[in-house]
Amino acid sequence: MRTWTRRGLLPAAALLALTLPLSSGLVPSSTAHAAPRVTTPEQFFGFKPGAEGRLARWTDMVRYYKLVADRSDKVTYQEIGKTATGKPFPLLTVSSPANLANLDRIKQINRRLADPRGLTEAQAHKLAEEGKPVYLLEAAIHSTEVGTAQAIPNILHRLADEKSTTVNEILDNIVLLVIPAQSPDGTEWVGDYFNQTAGTSYARTYPDLYQKYIGHDDNRDWFMFTQPETKISVALQNDWKPQVVQNLHQMGSGNARIFIPPYLSPNDPNIDPITVQQTNALGMEMSRSLTAEGKKGVTWGSTYDYWTPSRQYMTYHGAPRILVEAASARDLAYTYTSSNGGPIGPQQPDTNFIEPYDQSSWSLAQIVDYLDTTVFAGLSNVAKYRSEWLFNFYRTQRNAVSPGAGKPYGYVLPADQRDPFATYELLSILRTGEVEIEQATAAFTANGKRYDAGSWVIRYAQPYGRFAKTLLEVQHYPDLREYPGGPPQSPYDVTAQTLPMLLGVQVDTVAQPFTASTTQVTTVRPADPPFPGQPGVRGAYLVGPESYGAAMFIAALQKAGARTLRASAEFSAGGRTYAPGTLIVEPSAEARAALREVSRKTGVPVHGVGQAPQVAAERLKDNTRIGLYRGVNNIPGGWMKWLFEQYGLGFTEVVADDFTGDLNAKYDTIVLPAGISRNDLVSGLNRDRYPAEWSWAYGVGEAGWAELRRFVEDGGTLLAIGDSVATARQLANLPITPALPSDEHEFYSPGSILSQRFDTSDPVAWGMRPDAPVWFGENDQAYTVTGGDVVSSFPESGEQLQSGWLIGGEHLNGKANIVKHEVGKGLIVTFGSEPTFRTWSRDPSRLLFNAIYHGPATSVEPAALPAALRG
Repeated sequence: MRTWTRRGLLPAAALLALTLPLSSGLVPSSTAHAAPRVTTPEQFFGFKPGAEGRLARWTDMVRYYKLVADRSDKVTYQEIGKTATGKPFPLLTVSSPANLANLDRIKQINRRLADPRGLTEAQAHKLAEEGKPVYLLEAAIHSTEVGTAQAIPNILHRLADEKSTTVNEILDNIVLLVIPAQSPDGTEWVGDYFNQTAGTSYARTYPDLYQKYIGHDDNRDWFMFTQPETKISVALQNDWKPQVVQNLHQMGSGNARIFIPPYLSPNDPNIDPITVQQTNALGMEMSRSLTAEGKKGVTWGSTYDYWTPSRQYMTYHGAPRILVEAASARDLAYTYTSSNGGPIGPQQPDTNFIEPYDQSSWSLAQIVDYLDTTVFAGLSNVAKYRSEWLFNFYRTQRNAVSPGAGKPYGYVLPADQRDPFATYELLSILRTGEVEIEQATAAFTANGKRYDAGSWVIRYAQPYGRFAKTLLEVQHYPDLREYPGGPPQSPYDVTAQTLPMLLGVQVDTVAQPFTASTTQVTTVRPADPPFPGQPGVRGAYLVGPESYGAAMFIAALQKAGARTLRASAEFSAGGRTYAPGTLIVEPSAEARAALREVSRKTGVPVHGVGQAPQVAAERLKDNTRIGLYRGVNNIPGGWMKWLFEQYGLGFTEVVADDFTGDLNAKYDTIVLPAGISRNDLVSGLNRDRYPAEWSWAYGVGEAGWAELRRFVEDGGTLLAIGDSVATARQLANLPITPALPSDEHEFYSPGSILSQRFDTSDPVAWGMRPDAPVWFGENDQAYTVTGGDVVSSFPESGEQLQSGWLIGGEHLNGKANIVKHEVGKGLIVTFGSEPTFRTWSRDPSRLLFNAIYHGPATSVEPAALPAALRG
């Protein structure tokens, strides 16, 4: 960890050059010279952040933060991790010199309040009087919301340099943690692109993902913890136990000027009521300050709800999430002006919209100014009521560790799980969220059911049981309408996150207390199944298809050059019965090494038999050439890229230039992620609006469109996901018709988990449970089919909703989801719903991997399998 802190005076030239030495810790202020005035942002950058048409570059902002930490005894700069591209992830810590010298004790107090078991109320009061609340401020979460990053230098300078009662009270009573960019990579890319295109005819907004993989979804990762930036921020919160987390964002230019909590209904019932009320109170304090300063257009109780944990980890850990959304300017940094010359935004006053904005223009400087007001209003309130904030934090945590009516006693994960890799991933997620997990050392009974030794127990009455509950239970999102009988009130994001359904893990809810002999699980590790001996030259290794980790085995075997087949039917060998889709692998040293490595990572068992089975099978094509189409700013494709890399798939990103040649010479399977329309493929980015570095996204043209059709007809495999099914349907005139009404009054599934029926004999569905649920979002579709092979469909009747919110589920009855189409010599597989949505949907991800390898595979008759295994 690198830390810049205050030292003695340096020559001005040295400071401006910013060739700063490193310091290992804080120097007490009593040993330092009198602090100089800190260079202002305007002096440093040559303009005040927020100036018309100007953006301070990220690298320059980092230099400024180091400078402020060097000149001020109230600020430290640290690099607390690395981004997805390996660049530094900075943290600023701001407080009085006395508090900065006492951080270990402040953390100790917060940790004790966070786990109040054995702590009396009197002791908690005493700690609250001694401690200092921790306030976490996060900016540049979405990199094109540039005002949030530009606001931080001004905020930091004021705290480091201003000698006012307000600032002194904040510094004396709070420890402020500032993440100046939750997405440092994107903040750099967006700012640099804006500055590079200045004075040109090119568009000024960076056109692609501004986080390496997931772009705008970088704050939709707060329970799966896939990205390094998420992991860094979560680790920071786990370390400091903040009392408040404020997120700075921007929203559409034509909306109200700024949104601040209270949130729109609903609240997740797993958020403690005290946390909800503190969120409301602090948001209203920010609204009061904005109004008092004459800043109009403030709204609350609109647009944004308090529901899903994918963007509010902190609320299940005792801290309010204060989401601040300022309206955006034009082209990132230019004044936005109304088209009719009238005032911007809604003009009807309401209880939650006291003063409409009455001006016809809106600038980046105003964005920065509005955000500044919210930050100082929040800081001032928490500083003024320091001990109350800490004591209420204790109260929320005391509620968490106290069993009560309406709360389950806990959850049990039976030891004998179908997919040990999924079980490992689910337990790892919970431990990352600091959930306490126990493992039974002997068999026990709960709810009248017997559980074997090795089963896992998660009790609700623990500091972060609320986090476990919201991830493990079924979500019942309320049926909210814009008005009685009107259209649905759209949720801010999605409505379901039930991990046992998404990962395919059995988790039992236990209502009543039970007794079990357990040991605490401090570190979650994969299972350690025994590995078989060498099968012999006529034998084979076998891996069942029940785990979605089977994709990792296939990828590793492909890299090892090991001959691999998949059984097309059930068979028995070595005293076990194996399902269709079982991997049958040559008994070579290379295969053995690859299988052992993946088994250790996943906990999935590998078996060996002395005689290779004689069963109908598919031989996977050696070195299957996988292409993932790269759509510009395509978030689903970014998530898929991350997943492919994690599973070790050898794949290539398909870009426009690839379509000028023979696609079959480059690829066996091409995947179109959700969000790729015919226009995206054919036209792409406007070459007149984007420089040549973006030529990969200019579009394939009509010739490329024809080449994609020819690729399939000549034997290629094309997979189309979600709304990209419409693209494949146009490409090959597929015999499927969308079946769902477009009217949201009639059908609406805003990110829910729905019922499904799978034909598990079909290679695309190998390893699936016949009734495993699937993710279904707003852009997904079900189909009426007049040709092709239906791999999965919705039940003919009954309850389609498993978790979340669904209107008009009867329209799904009997309709198809996944369909396999033979086109010429090739294959198109259409997935009406996303089997890899945000990588949350792990269990159904095998559908995609099955299809990737199935298309290029060749059939093998039972009698020919042993020979095919040997080459």
